Amino acid sequence: MSEAAQEIPLEELHAHPERWDEAVALAARGQVITVTGEGRRLAAVVPADQPDLVARLRETIEVLSDSDALHAIVESRASIARGEGPRGEDAIRSLLDGRQ
Repeated sequence: MSEAAQEIPLEELHAHPERWDEAVALAARGQVITVTGEGRRLAAVVPADQPDLVARLRETIEVLSDSDALHAIVESRASIARGEGPRGEDAIRSLLDGRQ
């Protein structure tokens, strides 16, 4: 598991290009390094041994950008909190049936 993400301001990378070496070294050790500028996150240096990380992030962004999907997630969580919904084998069958 990676350690907490670190942030490096873009201005600092311009002023001290050797900080790129530091960012790459930290990413090689499993950390995600965020490049920031003007109070925003601009980019990230991610570990190469996590090739699915970018794909997972894109999938997360896609779900979070879909208001219907977000609504379904909120409703599902509320249903679970109320103790509703299928359990055990029924839940697995329900999920498998939904994939067909």
